Amino acid sequence: MKVKLLVLWVVLSYTTSAFSTSVTLVIPDRVGPEFWALVDHVSKAAAKDLDIDLEVIYGADNRFANLEIIEKVTQRPQKTDYIVFRPFYGNAEVIFNKLEASGIHFVTLEQAFSGEEAKQLQRPKQKYKHWIGEVNFNNVAGGKLLLDALIEALRATQPDAIPSITGLGGDFDNLSLARQQPLMQMQKAGDTILNQVFPTYWDPGNVASNFQIILERYPQTNIFWCAGDQLALETLNQYRILSERPALIGGFDWLPDALLKIKQGEMTASVGGHFLMGAIALTKIVDFDNNIDRFGTQSEPYSFELITQKNIDKYLHFMLEQNWQNVDFKQFTASKTKQHPKALTMQNIIDTYQNIGESYTLKK
Repeated sequence: MKVKLLVLWVVLSYTTSAFSTSVTLVIPDRVGPEFWALVDHVSKAAAKDLDIDLEVIYGADNRFANLEIIEKVTQRPQKTDYIVFRPFYGNAEVIFNKLEASGIHFVTLEQAFSGEEAKQLQRPKQKYKHWIGEVNFNNVAGGKLLLDALIEALRATQPDAIPSITGLGGDFDNLSLARQQPLMQMQKAGDTILNQVFPTYWDPGNVASNFQIILERYPQTNIFWCAGDQLALETLNQYRILSERPALIGGFDWLPDALLKIKQGEMTASVGGHFLMGAIALTKIVDFDNNIDRFGTQSEPYSFELITQKNIDKYLHFMLEQNWQNVDFKQFTASKTKQHPKALTMQNIIDTYQNIGESYTLKK
């Protein structure tokens, strides 16, 4: 009897595994950076909840490593059902061609390509039939969201001060330039001054080694707009050392250390929520597998969410605890709920799971 039960368990386990949707998520960075670790953790929690067999592969922060990883995945004898990855500017077309030839469906994150490259790639399901969709956040609107929050905070605390803004940007891909666009649209006149946006190549070390020069060039800076929280945290660290004047600092990503600095009043704002991108892709893949296409060809980009001292208490406990296993990701799918699902956003997660004070309900 025990032998029969063991055989039955093995068969059922194999059957479940064999029929589970398999997804490979390629992280465009090495192991270490907190933001991509957060994308990893949330995606794994969502995959477990949605019965997806998820493989996460870390690469490096360059297009050559990305290409090599995806080539290896497509050449496996047992192919994954879907690949989810962030393209790099410069070789997206080469990767798309390889994926299309392999017959593997793929979903892209964060549209890093633009211009002629974007024209060549067209839109999902057009030139590349296996490119079933993308998950993008509106980086232009996100950049403005952060900028407006910093200016509003300055005017609330120093009503007579003219905003003098220095930017610590990323690099020169579409994502970085889109975030910086609201800064570049400001004129160096009137009631707001843009000093300069310095490329950091997403490396806080570049902030540390150049900050004294930046501050000497623009000593009147009272707002530091940063393209990422790691850059913002290093800006805060350097500014403490080199200046005693007040300045407001904000960034992107909702890193725990940055949120704690907002709580303590040392940072002003952080724009985020985009670490849900992998989980969003998985909820839509589940629906796609059930003949419900929520990707489309012209899907609207997702909106960033803003955390300041005004709403930090609503988010801080959840973001520090990181109890993603308590989130019912099925509620964000059409195939599981049998209705039009609500958007997978942190606002909706918090609203669903927040009870009295700082406790959260478990999924049902």
